[in-house]
Amino acid sequence: MSNQASALLTHSSDDCNILRQQIQTSLQRAETQRNRLKNVERRFGIVNICFGAAATFIAGQSAISDNPLIGNWRATTTVASVITLSSTIIGGVQKQLAAPDLLTEASECVAKLKALKVETISPAYEVEPVSEEYQQILSDFSKVDC
Repeated sequence: MSNQASALLTHSSDDCNILRQQIQTSLQRAETQRNRLKNVERRFGIVNICFGAAATFIAGQSAISDNPLIGNWRATTTVASVITLSSTIIGGVQKQLAAPDLLTEASECVAKLKALKVETISPAYEVEPVSEEYQQILSDFSKVDC
């Protein structure tokens, strides 16, 4: 094999490795963002449910027993309404910090990057089409940190 042919193969192999590494790095970043969004969504969801349940319990138990659960009726309704207000605020913050559409987009991006990574398993894959698809993924999922 001539030196020129060997240099072309090496260059092609380097291109394959560089693109493979870029895809892997993007996949790791997208997975990190997706996992963070899932954790935020889960935590806010749990707190929101607990606050809603506590407010319902306080108001419901007081109504069923016909006695205020906390001191007097004014205190009981105040506590129940403050907890309900907190639950509403947490629900709004949850939608801002862990937007469901962003979580969906991050999950879709991860799936596409994983599929692209599979295409690069072969030691000698076609760099150009994979590179174009990778650029398209980056363009399509611009909101995702990948």
